[in-house]
Amino acid sequence: MHILNITKMRKTFFYLLLIVFTAACSFRSGAQIIKDASFDAAVELQMKTQMELAGNRSDKLFGIINETKNEDEKQAVSFLLAYLPLSDLADYPGSYFLENVRMSLKARRDTPWGVNIPGDVFFHFVLPVRVNNENLDDFRTEMYDEIMGRIKGMSMKDAALEVNHWCHEKVTYRPSDERTSAPLSTIRTSYGRCGEESTFFVAALRTAGIPARQVYTPRWAHTDDNHAWVEIWVDGKWYFLGACEPSPDLNMGWFAAPSTRTMLVNTRVFGKYTGDEPVVVSEKRFSEINRTGNYTPVKKIFVKVTDNSGAPVENAKVEFQLYNYAEFFPLARTYTNAGGFTGFTTGLGTLVIWANKNNSFGYEITSVKETDTVNIKIGDNFTAGRYEEHLLIPPSEQKINSVSEKDEKENSARLQKEDEIRNAYMKTFRDSSWAVNFLKDNDVKDLNAYKYITGSNGNWKEITSFIKNTPKENREYAVRLLGVISDKDLHDTKESVLKEHLDNSLNFRDKFRNNTGIWEKYILSGRISNEMMTAWRTSVKSILQTSADKAGQPITPAFIEQWIAGNIKTDNVANMHSRAPLSPSGVLETGYADNKSRDILFVASCRTFGIPARLNPITLVPQYLDSGDWKDVLFDAAPLQKDKRGYINLINTGRLIPKYYTNFTVGLFKEGVFRSLEFDEGKPVSQFPDSVQVPAGKYMLVTGNRKQDGSVLSGMSFFEVKENELTIVPVKIPEVSDEIGSKLNINTGDVVSVNIKTGKQEKLSDITGNESYVLAVIDPDKEPSKHLLNDILAVSGEFNEWGGKIILLVEPGFNADFINYAAFDGKMPNVIFGYDKDGTMSGMISKINETVVCSELPAVFLINKKGGADFFRCGYSIGSGEEILKILRNGK
Repeated sequence: MHILNITKMRKTFFYLLLIVFTAACSFRSGAQIIKDASFDAAVELQMKTQMELAGNRSDKLFGIINETKNEDEKQAVSFLLAYLPLSDLADYPGSYFLENVRMSLKARRDTPWGVNIPGDVFFHFVLPVRVNNENLDDFRTEMYDEIMGRIKGMSMKDAALEVNHWCHEKVTYRPSDERTSAPLSTIRTSYGRCGEESTFFVAALRTAGIPARQVYTPRWAHTDDNHAWVEIWVDGKWYFLGACEPSPDLNMGWFAAPSTRTMLVNTRVFGKYTGDEPVVVSEKRFSEINRTGNYTPVKKIFVKVTDNSGAPVENAKVEFQLYNYAEFFPLARTYTNAGGFTGFTTGLGTLVIWANKNNSFGYEITSVKETDTVNIKIGDNFTAGRYEEHLLIPPSEQKINSVSEKDEKENSARLQKEDEIRNAYMKTFRDSSWAVNFLKDNDVKDLNAYKYITGSNGNWKEITSFIKNTPKENREYAVRLLGVISDKDLHDTKESVLKEHLDNSLNFRDKFRNNTGIWEKYILSGRISNEMMTAWRTSVKSILQTSADKAGQPITPAFIEQWIAGNIKTDNVANMHSRAPLSPSGVLETGYADNKSRDILFVASCRTFGIPARLNPITLVPQYLDSGDWKDVLFDAAPLQKDKRGYINLINTGRLIPKYYTNFTVGLFKEGVFRSLEFDEGKPVSQFPDSVQVPAGKYMLVTGNRKQDGSVLSGMSFFEVKENELTIVPVKIPEVSDEIGSKLNINTGDVVSVNIKTGKQEKLSDITGNESYVLAVIDPDKEPSKHLLNDILAVSGEFNEWGGKIILLVEPGFNADFINYAAFDGKMPNVIFGYDKDGTMSGMISKINETVVCSELPAVFLINKKGGADFFRCGYSIGSGEEILKILRNGK
């Protein structure tokens, strides 16, 4: 009865609001930005869907239309509200979007280029606040004056370049987890991964009234990982830039060469896009544009899908998959027409093309360069025990733009000054000495908690205030909370949010007196998945307790599951543009969620009432703890599918050491495709238990060994896990011969290095004693070199076991200040940082271009005892440390 009343009230309110909205929008024909009645009609039609999705929040969102001051404001804010993803409908008020609309229109008036931007370009690429899956903040209002003061009197192009320099003063590259921080949080932290840098740069450009968008290659073809950068619209044309990595001109960046080897470069456009660029995906709230042809030669490959009888299959899902991180990652998904055909424009490399419908599937490994049409027959193509091996080849590198040496030097000088500005800000962060004294002054016994203060960077005031303002008797538990949330949570979580989680969890502490770890991780913690950590316990408790009281039922996992199933509708399309989970409070207020946000709500609800809960770290299914066992909650599964589990034993049967997501993955068959289980990245097979519990079902093991030229020899093997049975899974990494390094003609022994720490000058031959060693020339402030340093640190133990020297040279004139020396000190004693005194190595690298392409640093070598190179890798690459160790293990 209670559920029916809620639904009835929502419908009544929705229709009343719809009448008000229709009246409010009836005079918009006078808008000057887009003078198109069909545009306004499409917005109004989509608005009706949005108002229903917003549920009880509709008044907070759409009522703001009545507060607009003119018809341009009304048209702009209506456009934003009409196409907001579900997460933004759930978690932000209409006043927020109106304020950002006003800032965008102000930039359009205040800049000389504003009035010359076509209305559709302005609406799609200046007006939207969201860039990626970040939480939204007040960046435009807080940074408008500073950015506008910086670009005053400049042309549109020069302003765009200058905004990038401004961004570099604030932020530099450093890897972090998948949750994208908001622009202001990124400033506070002073660093971000490429997705955060590009989100930040796009926000800054749009604040300046310059059309901008984040573009990305979902996965590289020649190395693991992905990358995001920025495109800007200047005087009618789109150009690219590296985010927070200023170059002397447009269409330049360290990634320019790797981008010529991509299979897909795309961008998501807010709203219904009607431009002339090729659209890969067209949804109601966004479109996905294929930009690959602007970076590398492309070709449209056609796919025909038939059944076993040869008849065409309509509406079959076709995935164009690329090997990356030892799995086949879907770059794009399309559907076949009535004739069984579909197509995709992509780079000239190798793809796995996978077609499926109703759990029937088929696939082909295809060289795009050599193929026009791929024929795929779908059916029951799973055969346990089958093994295949394929060589997968990435596109070739193309020639890229360059600038004069003078321009490059001037730009480098600016970058160093900007580094100094950022360094000065970073010195305001609290160090370990200050943090320890703070803890002592506040009677915190666990002095190791200093790392939560130092790790919070510019958010240290919120973290220390949380500790200080927590009553003395509970400070121990405040520290424990800081220990179970993510590093990124320390950077951007407010004191009020931390307080809400602590205060609402203390009552359950005694229940878990004998297992405090369970209480800390699965009740106290407000971190569930990759969502922004918010305060949700109070609202969850109020709504569910009221419902339980009315129903006369206790709050149990079964009650929570049933309540969510009965009260929360799922919509997995409405949030596709955002990809950011809704907050639990937002789900409750709207009554809608995507599957992931619904699962997060279940976990949050359990924790609110003292029931340990989590998302399964392997399958991401919501679970609760019952008598020591984790029980799955499968909202969408039939009852007979629940709790069917089996076991696998992964055994290495080859010479190479298999590591998860480095050179093997295990994929579970679901809805016609195999998707990797979420085991720990980099975990060796030897560290897996002899019996790993997994869902019963069909599986595919993917293995791979990447060569120095970027190609991969990949294996695919199929096996089945039956309920309550143990399956032995042999894991063998294919072996490859790789001779790129040995083709190089180099002599590194006479190169002189100036030790950065001691200033001592030595020849490399004197440092290494004519033993094998690793040598790399790096640019410390660029992302590829930072990846290399992280790759070396990730396998530090094995390098230490080997015992050879690792010499990392910085070119003359490059800034070494951003090397994280502390990360190596005491951990890798054989690492030496030095300057390439006379630029001798730089000269050698230039000559290397005669043999192989080497357009960007770092340049990495494994020099053998004879002075030759057993390994060479140049430019952006992931896993160089592991690749070098692979050669050392083989005894080459």
